[in-house]
Amino acid sequence: MDWPTAMVCGAIGGCLIEAIVFYGRVSEWRTARHEARARAKRRKRLPSLREHVDLPADSLVALTRLALGGIAGGLFHSQVIGMMAAVAVGASAPALLQQLGATRQVQEALQEPGPAESAPQRPQPHPIGDGLVLGVASAPGEVPAE
Repeated sequence: MDWPTAMVCGAIGGCLIEAIVFYGRVSEWRTARHEARARAKRRKRLPSLREHVDLPADSLVALTRLALGGIAGGLFHSQVIGMMAAVAVGASAPALLQQLGATRQVQEALQEPGPAESAPQRPQPHPIGDGLVLGVASAPGEVPAE
């Protein structure tokens, strides 16, 4: 799939998830209104939609999800075969990008030591493990170093 199409489909996937979240908030609002009507014999103040939807914050999250969906669609454009796959990549963009950023190769590439820094020394494993075999010291009377 070409990358512009994958990006658009990914953005659609991000918007789809945000629409599902918005539907959940509107459903909570409807439930709160029904409960308020059932509790009160006389009509009291009913919960407003603003109590369940924060327009500025929710809009910013929607735009971010749209952007992340498009970015994920563009990054994975060579791996997706159809439009539904690109929409699914966009819908799962935050988790996919977080997992991609957590891979060892990406972390090493982002944190390469400069010329003034030396590479951190990784502890070398003991040839016999940590000195314990089934919870018993490897040599009689020997206590493994911690």
